[in-house]
Amino acid sequence: MKKFILAVVAASLLMGVGAGVSYAYLTAQDGADNLFQVSSVDIGIEENFEPPGDVTPGQVITKAPKVQNSSNTDCYVRVSVRFSSSDAEQFVEPLAVNSGWQDGEDGYYYWTSPLEPGQWTGTLFDRVKIREDAADSIPPFRILVYAEAVACRNKSMKEAWEGTV
Repeated sequence: MKKFILAVVAASLLMGVGAGVSYAYLTAQDGADNLFQVSSVDIGIEENFEPPGDVTPGQVITKAPKVQNSSNTDCYVRVSVRFSSSDAEQFVEPLAVNSGWQDGEDGYYYWTSPLEPGQWTGTLFDRVKIREDAADSIPPFRILVYAEAVACRNKSMKEAWEGTV
């Protein structure tokens, strides 16, 4: 009888230990926090602009747009310049684009260096000059400056802009 009781106690102990190990195995938890932070690209345009009032032939209008990187990552910047009217463009001399900018021949001017967070590009141009031979009655028009940016991601300027629309 002693052997039987000992066998029952031993079996009970083994079952208890086995149940405890199984419970521990099935309920064990471990965690790791992985923080991923997404960068966003944010830019702003600022310009020195002096409204001209009535526009006359030969007049020089101060307009000097530049772009600031307001994001937390380096980016490349491009700017498009459009006239509100195709007729108006004929009254203006071609823009004198400043150094640091490159005509992409795709409707955009590209700032050739990565723009660090908080930094500004140089001005794209500093003035708009009305042609000397422009008609005396020049219709009102606007020059629209539109900027885009893309994160550098350790790429060249050309590589960074590939695939963007």
